[in-house]
Amino acid sequence: MTAPAAWSGVPERLDALLDAACARFADRTALDDGENVLGYRALGKRGRALAAALVAAGHRRGEPVLVAVDNRCGDVVCELGAWSAGAVVVPVHRDSPALVLRSTAARVGARLLLGDPRHHPPAWAGVTGPAGHPWLGEIVGDPAGGASRPPAELDEEEALVVFTSGSTGRPKGVVLSHRALHTKLRAINEVLPFGEGQTALHVLHLNFSFGQWTSLLTLATGGTLLLTPRFRARQVLERLARRTVDRTAVVPSMLRLIHRELDTAPDGTGLLRRLAESGSPGTWICGGEPLPAGLGRKVRGLLPHAGIADVFGLSESATSDFILTPDRYDDEAGTIGSPSPGVEYRIVTVDGAAGAAGAAGAEADADPPPAAPGTAGELWLRTPHLMTGYLDDPAATAATMTGPWLRTGDLARHRRRDGRVELVGRAKQLIVRGGAKISPLEVEAAYADHPDCAACVAVGVPDALLGERLHLLFVPRAGRMPSEEELRAHGRHRLEAHKVPERVHRVEQPPLGRTGKTDRAAAARIAAGAVPGGAV
Repeated sequence: MTAPAAWSGVPERLDALLDAACARFADRTALDDGENVLGYRALGKRGRALAAALVAAGHRRGEPVLVAVDNRCGDVVCELGAWSAGAVVVPVHRDSPALVLRSTAARVGARLLLGDPRHHPPAWAGVTGPAGHPWLGEIVGDPAGGASRPPAELDEEEALVVFTSGSTGRPKGVVLSHRALHTKLRAINEVLPFGEGQTALHVLHLNFSFGQWTSLLTLATGGTLLLTPRFRARQVLERLARRTVDRTAVVPSMLRLIHRELDTAPDGTGLLRRLAESGSPGTWICGGEPLPAGLGRKVRGLLPHAGIADVFGLSESATSDFILTPDRYDDEAGTIGSPSPGVEYRIVTVDGAAGAAGAAGAEADADPPPAAPGTAGELWLRTPHLMTGYLDDPAATAATMTGPWLRTGDLARHRRRDGRVELVGRAKQLIVRGGAKISPLEVEAAYADHPDCAACVAVGVPDALLGERLHLLFVPRAGRMPSEEELRAHGRHRLEAHKVPERVHRVEQPPLGRTGKTDRAAAARIAAGAVPGGAV
């Protein structure tokens, strides 16, 4: 793997990568969030000052620090400052409820919260600032009781803890090292080059892996990151029409909304003309969930100057394990392209997966048996960019790993005519709303303590724009039924905003399967049937 100029002689750490960019591109604009503009020189200076403030507040290298993010210039300053102080960054959305913030801090053993003082999160009321520093807060009130120590796997070699919904309900903390992320950025740049000094419109939040790597790679190559705190299709298109933007990363639900705006707006023809004149965006980078070939082709038809790169990957493998590049998209739409450098894959039969998972000793290192050509199986990956493990959860780590292979939980097959890989489903029971993966068990757990709840089932209802909408079937205790808004308010105090059900439906009991377990497919049909047209 050859190293481009951005990585020459730079240690395999994210703070070193950003420091080198700040020195090399000092006179260029690094960040612009619509309210504030920050150059590379100022970014480096503020990052160093914040690192010094962390040390003065008693931070020790290897300790985790929560960073409140909402696509502002200060978010990147906080990340750089934390990494420069040897901290493990744990990004949390700025609007997270205080309960979520404190429980996350307890899980990772974090004492300090960082955030831009101009955009303090609502939960900042639950922290106190050490030494009166406006960017630092000290988290108080552990809901589990007592002090929490950082798990053993966190040290100064680790860069990020990204929480991702798992099939067991409780979000899993994916621990990623500086080296895994640094080398994966290099690998991505070999296949999908980020040209030096290019401009990116950034609409993905930094508490998601997809948002992390696209922002970091833009900054590593001296580009300008146009941060957008809230995604609104019309505003995104207007910003693209005003200047030349080389790329913007989106999830397919965002692309659906953009396509609808272009297709239905009264001034759609004029907007298309202005986008063509600006040449923006040069490339859509689409990931987070499967991109339907039909949607991609519709967008290409409206904006033929804008290429599409379709990426597939997991947080556990530092993302972007497969990349379908813009030059191949028109011929291979509907597939996930080719493995990124260093990544190997297998499509494994269900029986083969079970057998390989039970292997021990030297047999665990053997390649898993492949599925028959043209048939679906589970997609397994072998990669040097692998997570350190799930935070304080060796059992979950062991269940996901079979020898050197990472089991993705995604079902895939080879497309017969060209051998490319296409996704055909999910092995895990996750709801994918606008690219965000939501565990139904996590949502159900948040409602289990409601005093009027006898039972509940969270389901996804198909939606043309977001892929799925989140609904809740609610079984009330005898003689009681809170209002839908009251139940949604209950969720807002316990869950991140995108995990709060959009609709709540009263049912007498959850649908059960033959084994007596909840029949989630039947529950989803009930929720869809309660909505006119079968969807929200």
